[in-house]
Amino acid sequence: MIHERSDCSFFMITKRPERIAEHLPKNWGYGWEHVTIAVTCENQAMADKRLPVYLSLPLFHHSVMIEPMLTAVDLRPYIDGYRSSDGSPVIKHVSIGGESGPGARICDYSWVEAVHAQCIENGISFNYHQTGAKLIKDGKLYDIPRKLQHTQAHKAGLDT
Repeated sequence: MIHERSDCSFFMITKRPERIAEHLPKNWGYGWEHVTIAVTCENQAMADKRLPVYLSLPLFHHSVMIEPMLTAVDLRPYIDGYRSSDGSPVIKHVSIGGESGPGARICDYSWVEAVHAQCIENGISFNYHQTGAKLIKDGKLYDIPRKLQHTQAHKAGLDT
């Protein structure tokens, strides 16, 4: 059905990129333009585990979600190490969000800014879609109510 509905956009997210290849349809080729399969990486250890597998997959769009962002994440090895034939990064989009809900862990705004800078430097689109419930900015801890987390992230002005 997904292949037949090229008039619709499909967006799927996984933390198990090692399972993607075995579940792609036979006529997948290098992916379909209307389908995005994204991978989540909540910290550097998971980025180092998941991104080499994910970025080697035949996907039309490679999108990385760092959510919930629990530590600093350096994407430079994956931006520099995985390039398209035209020299552009294989990663086309990065989205970041802090953790929400009871018991949410801290997200440091400097981590968000660092990934944003890596994306800007390499022409990768970026979206900061949610602060999370606990955000450190300039050394101060903010407890942000759920209803304001998206609005406050948008006010940061980091989206490209």
